[in-house]
Amino acid sequence: MELKRELGLKEVVATVVTSVIGGGLFLTTVQIQDKIPVGSSVIFSYILAAIPAIFIALCYAVLSSALPSSGGEYVFISRVIDPFIGFIATWARWFAMIAVIAAMSVGDVTIFENFLNILNMQNLSSLVSVNIQFIAVFLVIIFLIVNYLGVRIYGRVQTIMFVLLMIGLSSFILFGLPYIKLSNLSNSFNPNLSLIARASSLIFFSYIGFSVINDAGDEVKNPEKILPKGVLLSISVIAIIYIFIAVITYGLMSPSFYSSYDFSTGSIADVAGNFLPFGIAVFVAFTGSVAIISDINPTILSTSRLSFAWARDKIVPQKLAELNKYRVPKWTLFINTIMAIAIILLAKQFMQAVMMINMAVLIVFMATSLSALVLPYKHPEIYEKAKFKFNGLWVVALVGFLLSALFFGYVIRLEEAMPGFLLLLAWVGIGGVVYVATMESHRLHWRMYREEKKEKELIDKEIIKKLIKGWK
Repeated sequence: MELKRELGLKEVVATVVTSVIGGGLFLTTVQIQDKIPVGSSVIFSYILAAIPAIFIALCYAVLSSALPSSGGEYVFISRVIDPFIGFIATWARWFAMIAVIAAMSVGDVTIFENFLNILNMQNLSSLVSVNIQFIAVFLVIIFLIVNYLGVRIYGRVQTIMFVLLMIGLSSFILFGLPYIKLSNLSNSFNPNLSLIARASSLIFFSYIGFSVINDAGDEVKNPEKILPKGVLLSISVIAIIYIFIAVITYGLMSPSFYSSYDFSTGSIADVAGNFLPFGIAVFVAFTGSVAIISDINPTILSTSRLSFAWARDKIVPQKLAELNKYRVPKWTLFINTIMAIAIILLAKQFMQAVMMINMAVLIVFMATSLSALVLPYKHPEIYEKAKFKFNGLWVVALVGFLLSALFFGYVIRLEEAMPGFLLLLAWVGIGGVVYVATMESHRLHWRMYREEKKEKELIDKEIIKKLIKGWK
């Protein structure tokens, strides 16, 4: 039984936009000040963070049109560079994206608290705050069920959330613009380039969701054309939305509000509640809840397909590749959900999760950019199959790799980043053990073919040498 191709361009765009626009926009835009006091210069951090995102998205577009498959980056890196690097890099990403599920679930409850406070329902807000972990776990289970029922149901749910999100963001931009003041923007403006760059490395988290749809390559109709088209269209629109939202948010904050506000628990919805008319503020808070909830669904899809790809290649038990009657990998869905719930119960702070997530995803982005860089030269036969190509791919891929490495360096230097880095190293070490322990079972057919080809070439050389000696 095979996975079903039921996702079209509409569902691809809905997945990319909703998986990107979430906590990174409604929480990080404000909470970033608690880590890096960049002020309204965060607008430039969003612009700076968009540059590597666009370069890397171009690399994904080429690779997904050449190798569309479940597992996305795992397939790209393992087939183009090396199977071990492909597994280890995506093993780190898998854990990070499960942390995303946990972070988004907790983050959504935070936005919902803002929503209740705007409605002057403080008692209910306090009740939600006390039960934040229970509610977050409930959200994860709801989207586990949505994913379990198949990609057709998944696509419909995600499209509905996409429409709600676009209506809400458009309303915030249109109704919020008349209320911004340039004096508010200039008051908190901090032209420190080092802070802007450091903030952009953390804000890069706000763009990383564009890669999740590639993990469902076996479930997209005409993936060679739709995947690159959907990703590039979405990432361009997303960058513009981020910049508008950041301008409005900091344009609303008065000097007195900015100097006294607790950014560590802030959100765009909370800021809107202080400065915008009641109806608009309520709708912004509602949109924020939709935005963060909509992150959870595609991330569950992505992580389950990644571990499904490992199972198909026999690196983890093949039982994980077993499909249910709706043709989705049921065991990977359950395992990933259990891990997300465990993270929710162990860690409540949203921004603490962001740094570890960023580091893991940047490792994958470096490996994916490197795959795009070497693909035309190392595997021209695969590159020829790509429906999306352009001149100068090596420049784009090299810049994507270098910028990802630079951002990684910035993230690891941030305060409190080291514990997350050490956790990531320990997790990668566990992945190495898993790979070596299952080495005999995952002598993959495509890898064996490569080894057999080399052996045949050596045998042919020996035969030719003997023939030459015989002629002499």
